[in-house]
Amino acid sequence: MINSAVLRYSKYGTPSAVLELVKQKLDPKLTSKSVLVKFRGAPVNPSDYNQVEGKYPIKPSLPAVGGNEGSATVLEVGSDVKSLRVGDTVIPAGAGFGTWRTHCVSDEDSFKRIPDNLSVAASSMLAVNPCTAYRMIEDYHKPTPGGWILQNGANSGVGRAVIQLCRAQGIRTVNIIREREHAQDLKNDLIRIGGDTVFTSAERSELESFCRENTPHLAFNMVGGRDTIQLLKCLGDSSHLVTYGAMSNSPMSVPFGLQVFKDITLHSYWMTRWTGRYRGTSQESEMFGRLAEFYQSGELVPTPHCTRSFYDYRDAMDSAFSEKQLFITESTLADSRFKSD
Repeated sequence: MINSAVLRYSKYGTPSAVLELVKQKLDPKLTSKSVLVKFRGAPVNPSDYNQVEGKYPIKPSLPAVGGNEGSATVLEVGSDVKSLRVGDTVIPAGAGFGTWRTHCVSDEDSFKRIPDNLSVAASSMLAVNPCTAYRMIEDYHKPTPGGWILQNGANSGVGRAVIQLCRAQGIRTVNIIREREHAQDLKNDLIRIGGDTVFTSAERSELESFCRENTPHLAFNMVGGRDTIQLLKCLGDSSHLVTYGAMSNSPMSVPFGLQVFKDITLHSYWMTRWTGRYRGTSQESEMFGRLAEFYQSGELVPTPHCTRSFYDYRDAMDSAFSEKQLFITESTLADSRFKSD
């Protein structure tokens, strides 16, 4: 039998309160089409947090294992498994799989193989933020080299990926961050990874003046609320605004004049919807292949993060919105608490 540490919840609520860490015994006898994997790592994304709260559109049957993203290594395969081999690195093929665990057994079709030479952090945080950034750049009137993309939430995982992917392709970025203490340090960090210019949300006049001289026609909106107005003001005529988040927790404000008289087209983007439509297609394979190349070349690096054992899940949940959290299986298996349970 294999002991798997599993972070699960039986009711919705504040994650640090409703999650529990349990050990489950896995039967090593596989069916002909099943696969045994050992997870490498699994991050905590805002959507994971919201799912445990019961505020996310995807609601798995309870009790459920937390986590939608992560990478794993194939340990064993059933006799009729064709697409995977022992040693392959895989990620869940769809959302809602439950990645906050050290081991699991599932059908072959539950997993998608990815390149094996990515770091634990890069492979574990590949399927959500980098893919979201990549698809928005590619699918919504991509600027030619030298053109501009405007975005708020620039320090988020998606925002940082947008900066790096644009830099690698010669596209320039105008980046907005929240007003905060030590904002200049964050500005310097985003410029270091490839951002062309960074403004705080309080620097409205400076931002608008810059965009009059360097007009973007594509903007990515993570914040929503009234911050949307700031993006609309800075876009040129016949532009496109793509909303993929609502971190302000406020209804999105879109004044009639700014949208209609400037002929701005509004779009929405949800990575889970895209994956549902394109799962297993050449478009999906091409996306993962190109992102792997960006990681391998060093043009894309993982979001700064704090690594955790599953045993430290309460601290991870309480810190999830201030610093990226990444559960590491090896840290869990080496934890004295796992050995003593």
